[in-house]
Formats: sequence, structure tokens, C-alpha cells
Amino acid sequence: MKLRFLGTGAAFSMKNYHPNLLVEENGKRLLIDAGGDIRFALRDVGLSSNDIDSVYITHLHNDHIGGMEYIAFTTFFNPKHIKPKLFCHKILVEDLWSHSLKGGLQSVQGKVLNIFDYFDVHALNHDGSFEWEEINFDLRASIHVFNGFSTIPTFGLIMTPKSGEKIFLTSDTQFTPDHLKASYQAADIIIQDCETSPFRSEVHAHYDDLRTLPKETKIKMLLWHYQDNVVEKFDEWQQKALNDGFRGFIRKGDLFDFFDVILKTLQP
Repeated sequence: MKLRFLGTGAAFSMKNYHPNLLVEENGKRLLIDAGGDIRFALRDVGLSSNDIDSVYITHLHNDHIGGMEYIAFTTFFNPKHIKPKLFCHKILVEDLWSHSLKGGLQSVQGKVLNIFDYFDVHALNHDGSFEWEEINFDLRASIHVFNGFSTIPTFGLIMTPKSGEKIFLTSDTQFTPDHLKASYQAADIIIQDCETSPFRSEVHAHYDDLRTLPKETKIKMLLWHYQDNVVEKFDEWQQKALNDGFRGFIRKGDLFDFFDVILKTLQP
């Protein structure tokens, strides 16, 4: 199993692409989130929407779904491309279509369409899971935004390849170590969103808070979804992260073979 980081930037980064990830196995590609930069991010690694077998959506912010119209149209109008599978929590499906995609995708010449015309939709339960190319994906709810009345749903993943090791992708999350404790402990590697701005948004885990985690958690933690200040001085931030006990920052374009690179080369 390979992980290709198409982008590692925060939502409004101007020097990086959105935090979208390709899982590659058996010649197939599962795209985790499809932000508004996705067509450029794919182009930069020599790929396009037609190279995507499946998509998993964690939540409905633009940096995670802004490229879904591109994927839908370009695959729909390609007669040689099989309809992509779409995996997401069942409570996201209706809002993804009605509040985000319907305006652009509902009408084509002579037809009225819906989300099922574009994607092979797999709606998952709250504690659900799915299997793709013999890799198991377990949903893990994260606390990202509370609007004063309810928590906006966001669902990270624990990915388990055939070898049995576990990767925990937090998705976007506040600093909630008690809520994520079980997933942190279960994981061999943690891919953690990390805010690095001096101005806290309060909806992402900030680097200064993540520094307070136990060393046995930090040593498993790869950081992404960061602001442009990291891009501008990446080597300095990388050394800082290593000094603070993290496994390090992920750079846009990094391609990791899970077993050979993450578990061996990056071992402390």
C-alpha cells in the first residue's frame, strides 16, 4: 500500500495544495477528499480524474470536496471510464448533493441527474467500515466545528492493510486528545492535521497544543494541513518537529510505501 500526498496545505494556503491523499494498491487509486485544487494536484503527479477508482469524503468543507464537480463531470463524459465509487458517512450524502454539488451537476443537456448518476455511492454507518483492495477502512468521528447547536460531522479513518499495521488519519479535528485517545493508541502511524498559524482558528489542532501530547503519541505522528509559514521555512519547521518528538511534517508530493518507508526508514 502506497500513500501519495497530493497536497498538505491548510484550506487557504497559497503555496500548497489542499490536504488530499491518494491510497494506491493493486494498480487502483482511492482518493481521500477532493479539494478545489485537485485537478492541479493530480496533474502535477501525471494523473487525472480518470486514474481515480474511488473517492472517500471526510466532510463537506471546500478543501475536501471543492473538486468533486470536476471528478463527476470528467468521468461522466468519458465513455471508457467506470463510474467511481463514493464512500462517505450516510449523513453526508444528502448534504453533499443538495448543498454542494446539485447546483452545478443536476442538469446536463436533455437530462436531470442526481449523485447516483455520477458515483457508485456507498453510504456508511456511524461506526461503519468498508474494504477497498483488501485494505480495511474504519470510520472515526472527529470534532471539528461546533456551530452553537450541533457538531458538524467529520469522519477520519483507521486504515489497515493486509500486513495488519494501522494508520490513523484524523481528518480535520480540534485538539481533543481524550476523544481521540483510543485511535491514537491503536495506530502505528498517525496523520494529524496541524495548524501552524499564530492566529488560532480553534477548529484545528494547533502545533503548540500537539506538543503537549505524550511522547509515545508524538513519535507516531506525521503532520499536515499546515499554513504557508511551514512551506516558506520547511526545513526549519521539520527540525523543530523532530526536536519536539514528532515523526515530522509531510511535504506536498511525498510518496510513502507504508511498510518500507513509514515503518522502517522513519523509525526513530
